[in-house]
Amino acid sequence: MNSRTRLLPTVSKLCYSAIHTDLKKKTYPIVNSARKLKHFHYGKLNSFEEGLRIQESFVLQNLEIKRNQSLISRAVNEETDKIAGLSPAGVVSLNPTILTFEFEPTYTGGKRTKKTMTSQQVEIYENFIPNSGKYMMKPKFVQVERGGQVTFHGPGQLVAYLILDLKSFHNFPARCLVSTLESAIIKTLRDVPKGKGGNHPLNLQAMVNENTGVWVNNTQKIASIGINVRRSITSHGISINVCPELSYMNNFEMCGLPDSTATSIYQQVPDATCDVSTIAITFVDQMASLLGIDEVERINVN
Repeated sequence: MNSRTRLLPTVSKLCYSAIHTDLKKKTYPIVNSARKLKHFHYGKLNSFEEGLRIQESFVLQNLEIKRNQSLISRAVNEETDKIAGLSPAGVVSLNPTILTFEFEPTYTGGKRTKKTMTSQQVEIYENFIPNSGKYMMKPKFVQVERGGQVTFHGPGQLVAYLILDLKSFHNFPARCLVSTLESAIIKTLRDVPKGKGGNHPLNLQAMVNENTGVWVNNTQKIASIGINVRRSITSHGISINVCPELSYMNNFEMCGLPDSTATSIYQQVPDATCDVSTIAITFVDQMASLLGIDEVERINVN
């Protein structure tokens, strides 16, 4: 996930900067359907296009429900008989959902590069193979509808897509969602078990700065954020570098930040053995806590 223009989260009593990582929540559900978070974890290596297709199916379901709610509300307000006996509350809403993936090597372009990316530039990205030969698959280039510029997704990296209705939560605009994602990443890097199945926390200290995303210092970025919002329904989300081949990122300018480099959990904590699925579980739990959600339902796919 690439970064988008940073908006400072200062508008709400419950929406704090990610620096305040001990706060238990930044908002809370105001509709019953938002009181449970569903986590779909796709365990095998997926193509990026398949991940986008899965995400879009969830987004379209949410948008259709909002459209139906709007139609019912209009019918009730106009006192028509088109939909007898129903109110907007009678329409079933979907639970907030997080989809977690590990993708095949893929460079993605954000909205800021959509009109300027040339076929020659795409060819350079798609012909890159890391010197280590760790992953011999040639990367693809895919244009997406999220904020930001070019970024990379691949093996060893967690990608989490968050699909929810911002209006299902108290005083929770998009800038508060960005702050919440930052806090969840920071808490995840601190609290996730260092080893798979272990009890000792990773305790990797991370921070935010003037550039959106999460950093271990002012020049090394460990996680990216890029969201899209349609009629208050969110999509896209975050990526956290667990153990990717970093040359995919560090041989190019990522996120429009020429003076930064990508780092990873394994580079920062060489004896860490936590994997992408463990990071996914911890991140989802942290998001649930910050959203004021008490129940998480997990569905393992593949």
